[in-house]
Amino acid sequence: MEAALVGLAGTTVGAVTGFAGAWLAQRGQVRIQQEQRAHAEQVRWLDDKKGLYRDLLIRLYGWHDSLASILKEEDDGNLLDNRSAAYKWIVEASLISGDEVRSAVSDVHRALLDAQTVISDGSSAADAWPLQGVEDGLSALEDALRAELATPARVGSRPRLGRR
Repeated sequence: MEAALVGLAGTTVGAVTGFAGAWLAQRGQVRIQQEQRAHAEQVRWLDDKKGLYRDLLIRLYGWHDSLASILKEEDDGNLLDNRSAAYKWIVEASLISGDEVRSAVSDVHRALLDAQTVISDGSSAADAWPLQGVEDGLSALEDALRAELATPARVGSRPRLGRR
């Protein structure tokens, strides 16, 4: 009788251990699949972002250059086109970019609008370059864009689902 109880206890321990091992393996597999999906989602937009960010920078620099040409009294006549195209790319970027990029784009946009107001009013001081804030903002934007494209796994601030 004692041998039967020991056998039953051994079988129970083996079954519980097997069940626990299978459960842990399945849980690990699910976590791996979740991480793979999360990574695929984060890098999915990478190629699209490269082209988008290139076009965004070209148009923001075009807007800057149009304002600079007005300042130098050599108006290139492209201000409206560059500004309109920049608005389009600003909206596009806001849809798929991370928080740092959205913030940097907003700062450049605000600086361009401020500079345009100063230039169109003719109220800029002779010593001050009204586009300095824009140029600083564009430099910060380029840094944010490079950082986002270099580390796509850290882009976005979406909360993780599930428990760790």
